[in-house]
Amino acid sequence: MTKKLIGYHNLKQQQKKTGLYNKNSCLSPSPPRGCPNIYPVRENPNPINILKVKTFQYTAISDGIKRIYTNQDRVLKYGSSGILNPNSVSYINLFINGILQPNINYIVEQGKLTFSNDLPLSGSPIILQFVIIYG
Repeated sequence: MTKKLIGYHNLKQQQKKTGLYNKNSCLSPSPPRGCPNIYPVRENPNPINILKVKTFQYTAISDGIKRIYTNQDRVLKYGSSGILNPNSVSYINLFINGILQPNINYIVEQGKLTFSNDLPLSGSPIILQFVIIYG
């Protein structure tokens, strides 16, 4: 059994006959019978409901001794707010020296951050990130 090789010219003629080739556009071929279409139709790339977000940041520097930090301990040039009421925000992240901390390690109240276990090392930045998601 011999295989017939199709040259470039013959391939283009075959594509024109089957409708798979158009000079002005490139049409993707249909999948073979019994095979799923792995090129699904794209949905509208513009999401309909994009939620808006506001973020605020409290920043302080650890002295290695304190367990409780307040709004008076913040570094004004790095933070955008004091310690907000946790009931007025969607969620809170605490970073110590750039590492996200589990929420069992701290308690946040309005104007007050309390460490429950280990204290941050002296000189470590403490960053509380507040996120408010609204419609």
